[in-house]
Amino acid sequence: MSLNTLELRWSEDSRLQVLIDGRLLTDRVRQFELSQGYYPFKDDFLLPEDVDWYSRNSWLRSASGEPARLILLGCTCGDVDCSYLYADTLTQNGWILWRFGGWHEWDYKALGSFWFEQSLYQQQVERVL
Repeated sequence: MSLNTLELRWSEDSRLQVLIDGRLLTDRVRQFELSQGYYPFKDDFLLPEDVDWYSRNSWLRSASGEPARLILLGCTCGDVDCSYLYADTLTQNGWILWRFGGWHEWDYKALGSFWFEQSLYQQQVERVL
């Protein structure tokens, strides 16, 4: 198991950006989709009102060590329910594990799993949300 870093920040256009090991999640996803021969959906980070509606409580639950499903990216059409990418979280011995899932026709599990140190993860979530 290798430790990953998580950074959350608000972009200039008011979207909640997720960076893993210093790399934007959108970049990771687009590269993965192209490598799998998927037509990129071009999902994007969520706006504050979408974070409030779809994922704030899940972020807080995950940071406190409870299992959660985090909606990380949503369709650029403006309807997050159209398509989205999520991470299911589990906590084990002070570590938080992310496993990806998303658009039902494609398998995002091969995008990888990520392990975050729980106290640093919690600091990021509380600082931004």
